[in-house]
Amino acid sequence: MIKSRAIVLHRFPYSDSSWIVKALTEETGTVSFIVKGGKRKDSPFRGALDPLALCEIVYRENPNTELQFLKEASVINWHAHLREDLLALAKAQVMAEIVLRYAPAGVPLEGEFSLLEEALAALDVPAGNAPEVKLPADSEVKLPARNAANNKSGVFARWLLDICELWGYHLDMSSCSRCDHQIEGAPADFHPETGAFVCKSCLGVETPRARPETLAGFEALRTGRAIAHPEYVENALLAYLRSHIGFMREINSLKFLNETRKLFPDVR
Repeated sequence: MIKSRAIVLHRFPYSDSSWIVKALTEETGTVSFIVKGGKRKDSPFRGALDPLALCEIVYRENPNTELQFLKEASVINWHAHLREDLLALAKAQVMAEIVLRYAPAGVPLEGEFSLLEEALAALDVPAGNAPEVKLPADSEVKLPARNAANNKSGVFARWLLDICELWGYHLDMSSCSRCDHQIEGAPADFHPETGAFVCKSCLGVETPRARPETLAGFEALRTGRAIAHPEYVENALLAYLRSHIGFMREINSLKFLNETRKLFPDVR
């Protein structure tokens, strides 16, 4: 019998009364469950297996089948405030889908679980409240007392940067890829297919491929400041990640995120 915390990544109907649930577990990585009777109002699993919920589950692992049977499931954090924020919800859905589609299968994913748990918690705050932006333990960056730490617009970009690092796609935002010198201020250009940053001296009279908002966003991400236009640096990091995965699976929730961004032009 396995007892573990889990984050629900995806759920779809199996019959008139049941669900297929895909979850990221703290102990055993991504696991698929069949939840018979899960749609019923009196189901003991009701609420615990909603997408993006953090729950505690108990199940017996059967290595001979892909679908496992749940014995128990209880809610730890339903992330109610996240569900009230449409933009935060859209970004959380993209994060969950990236883990579901791209994370290694059949292995423990402690790092992925920790990163997703922290990101969802940072997005799960009432409007106007301040989530804490966590930089890597060895980072020399000092966050201002009131700035990026109080702006959840950078949570998705930070998560993308951390997941790239976890999966071995390191991005060196502080050095120029051409001269290897330290970049002062915003980089002059960024190439998502290689992850290369270019300084102003090396760019010279060339026209940068990246937008100014993207380059400013990378500087803000590197220094721990609030990102003025997070959608640009998020898209750049998504392009970098998807070009290095080795295959291109469509991220369906990106369409919902892009449509949602149009509704919130000042906080995208």
